[in-house]
Amino acid sequence: MTAEERKRFEDFERELRNYPVKRMMFLAQSIKDEDKGYQYAEQKAICEHLGIEFRGEEHRFDEVAVAKEWAATLPDINY
Repeated sequence: MTAEERKRFEDFERELRNYPVKRMMFLAQSIKDEDKGYQYAEQKAICEHLGIEFRGEEHRFDEVAVAKEWAATLPDINY
């Protein structure tokens, strides 16, 4: 996804987070039956709504790598 598409995606996602009723209505209308239970169904619905090609690898992240990166910022404590 291009930088412009990413900005549009994030702006719309932020708008849905700020207005829970709008989010519920959008998701109820936008998530297809075959995507229910899919981990990235919400992101896929937003991409389809905005006319952006959905690529799952752009929305995944490695939780362990993120946790290790965060833990590296913690100070060392010697007891």
